[in-house]
Amino acid sequence: MQRSSRVDYDSIAGGYDTQPHREKSVDPELAAFLAERASSAPLSLLDIACGTGNQLVANRPIAPHAMMVGLDGSLGMLLQARRKSRDIAWVHGDSAALPFGSASLDFVSCQYAFHHFRDKAGTVCEAFRVLRSGGRSVIYNMCPHESRDWLYYDYFPEALTRDFADFWPPEAIVAEMNSAGFADVAIERQHQRSDRDLAAFLDGLRRRDRNSQLLTLSDTAYQAGLSRLERELADTTAPRSRPDHLCFVTIRGDKPFR
Repeated sequence: MQRSSRVDYDSIAGGYDTQPHREKSVDPELAAFLAERASSAPLSLLDIACGTGNQLVANRPIAPHAMMVGLDGSLGMLLQARRKSRDIAWVHGDSAALPFGSASLDFVSCQYAFHHFRDKAGTVCEAFRVLRSGGRSVIYNMCPHESRDWLYYDYFPEALTRDFADFWPPEAIVAEMNSAGFADVAIERQHQRSDRDLAAFLDGLRRRDRNSQLLTLSDTAYQAGLSRLERELADTTAPRSRPDHLCFVTIRGDKPFR
C-alpha cells in the first residue's frame, strides 16, 4: 500500500473538513470534458487520493448518472467520505496499483496529492492503463518551483527544501505522461497574489495540522518560523501585511483513440 510520504492522514481525518479551503465546487476540468464528449453514455469517474470525498460530492450534480469512485490510502479519510454519500464507491487502495480493470474508466483526477506519492511514475502509468480510449487524466497541484516568494517559504525555508524533494516540476509530470502514452498533454498555470494579514497568518500557523508543508518540518524549524513572525508582529513599526504569491498548475492528458 502506497502511503503518503508526508502526513499521517488517519490521525487528522476527523478534523480535516474543519480546515480552511476544504469546500469544493464543480471541477471545471470535468465540466469541460463532459462538454466535449460526443457520447451520452454514463461515465465512470475516479478521483485518486479523494480524501474525505468533497470533490466527488461536488461533481455529482453535473454527472448524476456517472459511476463515481474515490480512492485513498487512508481508511480514516474514507470513513469520513462514506458518511457523505452512499452512491459513490469509496475504495482503499494504492495509486500505483489501481484495483480496477484496464480500459474501465473515462476520467481520472488527482487533486493536490501527487507530491505525496512515492511512486509517481507508477501512478501516471496506472491512470493511463485504467482509462478507456478517449479518456482524460487531470493532475492538479501547487508548484513550489514557481512559488519561491510564498510566505511559508520565507518563514519556513526548510519547507521549500522538502517541497523541492517531493514535488515534481510540471515539465517532469508532462514528460512522464507523454512517456506513458498520453496525447495532447498540456499545462495551465494560475498565479494567486494577495496581501497577507500577518496576524491572521500567525493564527493559521499555530494550527500546524492544517498544512502539509508545516507537518513535514522539524520542530526546530517550525518554532523558529513562528518566533520570527511573533517578533515582527511585536514591533509596532513593522508592516502588518506582506505580499504573498502561490502558483497552481493543472496538467491534463488524453488517452488516444485506438
